[in-house]
Amino acid sequence: MLQKMINVTERVVTPLNFVSGKFASLLLFGMMILTFSDVAGRFLVRPIQGTHELTYLGLAVMVFLSLGYTQQKKGHISVGVIIDNLPARGQAIINVLSYLLMLIILTLMLWQTYEYAIRGMNTVTGDLELPVYIFVLICVVGILIFLLTVLLDLLKSLQKVVKQDES
Repeated sequence: MLQKMINVTERVVTPLNFVSGKFASLLLFGMMILTFSDVAGRFLVRPIQGTHELTYLGLAVMVFLSLGYTQQKKGHISVGVIIDNLPARGQAIINVLSYLLMLIILTLMLWQTYEYAIRGMNTVTGDLELPVYIFVLICVVGILIFLLTVLLDLLKSLQKVVKQDES
């Protein structure tokens, strides 16, 4: 039963992380080109209007969309001085507790970020007058993908704990 849940979740989460990670990479590349063009334009012709806005909005979107991918690749920083010395079952139990705490925090983040997007429906940026809520909703999608990835890791850790009990 647990393995089936892991398989289903993995089939959903892995492509989502792939697409969001690639989108975040393209966004980073676009911001790099935009920033370079803006700086070069200051010396050649004139700066590009709205570069600052597009860069800070793009940065927020890029960070949130890459969180799930980074979690899937185990790229987040972790300190395992004490945990690494525990037996495998102890490590799995600590991971389960950590992932449960992360799920609670991410659920609250998801809820509050969505609420922020709804409250800011009429808010626009200063120069380009872009609606801010669209960018915040994309961040909500990134948080949701991160939450699903943590859920997958929780299920895998639970499986390790259960298999340890069966042995």
